[in-house]
Amino acid sequence: MAKFKIQKGLSDADMMKNFKDTENFEDTMLNKERDAKKPVVHQSPKQKEDAFYRDFLTEKVETMIGKMLLDIKMEYFKEGEGAFSIQVKREGKNIVLETAPKKVKPEK
Repeated sequence: MAKFKIQKGLSDADMMKNFKDTENFEDTMLNKERDAKKPVVHQSPKQKEDAFYRDFLTEKVETMIGKMLLDIKMEYFKEGEGAFSIQVKREGKNIVLETAPKKVKPEK
């Protein structure tokens, strides 16, 4: 039998870098139990349609729109307006977001 020299001062990650764990029966059964307990989410046709439309908005575009809307909200806040509404319009091949202060109903 060959002798192996054990190196000293290795970290746990260094000692385990060549270790390959095989899937065993216990792990397989635990994974099946976890999968069985997960709730099944069925999307309605409306949710699928909404998700399809969101595919056109990349993360970058969503972030840019969000930043601009925050700037507009801060401007309304500085003017003393509490909230604002947003209308989405199409002008030819352009999409325009129009904002206006919300009308607050006086309390009785």
